[in-house]
Amino acid sequence: MKIQAKRTFLDKAIGFFSPKAGLERQVARVQTAASAAMFGGGSGGYRGGQPDRAARRGWRARARSANADILPQSERLRAEQRDAAMNQPIATAALNRMVTFVVGTGLMAIPAIDGEALGLTADQVDEWHRRIATDYDAYLSSKDVDAERRSTGYRQQAVAYRGTVTSGDILALRVMPSDQPGRVMETAWKLIEADRLKNPPTVSDGAVDPRTGNVITGGVETDGYGAAVAYHILRQHPGDLLLRPGVTPIPERIEAWDTKLQLPRVVHIFRAERPEQVRGVGLLASVIEPLRMASDLSDAELYAAVMSAMIAVVYKSPGATPLPEPDFGEEGEEGAPGIGHNGPPDQPSADYKFEAGSVLEIDSEAEVDIKSPGRPNVAFEPFFNAIVRQIGAAIGVPAGVLMLMFNSSYTASKAELEALYMMIRTERAWLGGDLAVPTYVCFLAEKVARGDYVMPGFFADLRRRSAWCGVDWRGDGKISLNPAQEAQGFKIQQDNGWRTGEDITAELTGGNYRENVRKRGAEHRAWVAEGLPVAVSPGTPAANSGKASADGGDAGGGDPTDKADEKDKKA
Repeated sequence: MKIQAKRTFLDKAIGFFSPKAGLERQVARVQTAASAAMFGGGSGGYRGGQPDRAARRGWRARARSANADILPQSERLRAEQRDAAMNQPIATAALNRMVTFVVGTGLMAIPAIDGEALGLTADQVDEWHRRIATDYDAYLSSKDVDAERRSTGYRQQAVAYRGTVTSGDILALRVMPSDQPGRVMETAWKLIEADRLKNPPTVSDGAVDPRTGNVITGGVETDGYGAAVAYHILRQHPGDLLLRPGVTPIPERIEAWDTKLQLPRVVHIFRAERPEQVRGVGLLASVIEPLRMASDLSDAELYAAVMSAMIAVVYKSPGATPLPEPDFGEEGEEGAPGIGHNGPPDQPSADYKFEAGSVLEIDSEAEVDIKSPGRPNVAFEPFFNAIVRQIGAAIGVPAGVLMLMFNSSYTASKAELEALYMMIRTERAWLGGDLAVPTYVCFLAEKVARGDYVMPGFFADLRRRSAWCGVDWRGDGKISLNPAQEAQGFKIQQDNGWRTGEDITAELTGGNYRENVRKRGAEHRAWVAEGLPVAVSPGTPAANSGKASADGGDAGGGDPTDKADEKDKKA
């Protein structure tokens, strides 16, 4: 058995200055190699760690930090993802599915005040919940949330999320545009694209800013723990139509927090996947090459299909106009007459092209060879679908949902929707924490500062503020393929205590269970007051007990007008 233990450059350097230490290192290496060879360990337990594997020959990978992997080519990657979103149908579909399913009509706030920590009774907590939910919904339904006054608060959530999944990250700058007319609330948010987040010209990525002693990476200034303390933002987008006068390429430093009020000034929305990561990566980053190839393949097949559909008649006749010489133009002069041009520049040349129903005449001695593209290509669809499935698996959107093609079995379609919903809940959780929660907290802060809400300890004690600011988020409900069957399943889960009515309501419609109960009670009383029959579904609590509550009285599952008539007779 031949044992090899090659000396590294460090081994040679140590041996040069200290032969004894160098010899000890070499002996240790030989012992390690002998042990590995004896027990079949090779150069590592995983084959992927062995450098002599033929399958990985030519694979050059380096272990680098998150920022070193993301930042060097981030500008080009953002541009390519945006271009794909504009021009490649699969990319457009992927982003549209994410925005539609994750945000949809918007994430609705469900206040969840910690009444026990604040010393509030259950009735007081319910009253606060109704009041805040109503006011905050009115705020998000207005355009006061958007500093540009183009989108409602719910729509701004979709814009921010789309910018995040397309570009990797987006900034929301808290401003108070009090000079804008018609404002009810002054707190507003200005969305800023990722391209405007830049390092100062004198500070390289990962270098220390001598003015503050903090590290700046990708325009994000961090403290010793890696937390953002400031953002360096250009005053104008570097790719704008025209650079405004007086705007310099030096970014403005904006602190991340208002230290006096303990409120955020800038909210950085991105999904962190690795430690110490300061910038985000777009959804399409890992599939940008397959997307481009699939798009090129689709375009080529479409063009070939169009060409094969052209019907043209070519006939020969003596003295007809001959086919022109190819004219490629002189090198470096676009549109200039080429070497094969025999006539004056303004002389029109014969234009031969196939169009639907066209008739072409050529000289009788000319030969025409028309290549048939042989379409439709039977191998195109299976290959294209295979690529789409890979892309869908990489971005977390099942292929059936991505292409909106639910042509398989009920079980398969149901599984795709369930898998999609798992991803949606994850996306909503981080989007709520990154964007929705800061928006909600700053809304309450303005309400308290203006005297609209009396929340003791809101500004003085951060623990009490946290108790006041408890909130859950609900989005649109998931798609139901068999509502009756799924409703029966939800009923069984609720009856056995496996799930709550609030949880089921959030999944079905994205609504508020407590508000539904209150509104249904009002509707029920209105039906009873009008003498209308109250429909009771079998298996519901009302049907099981044989009673349906109505403004303090009991109404059976039949027509309540009978009991109303009896009350009138007694009166």
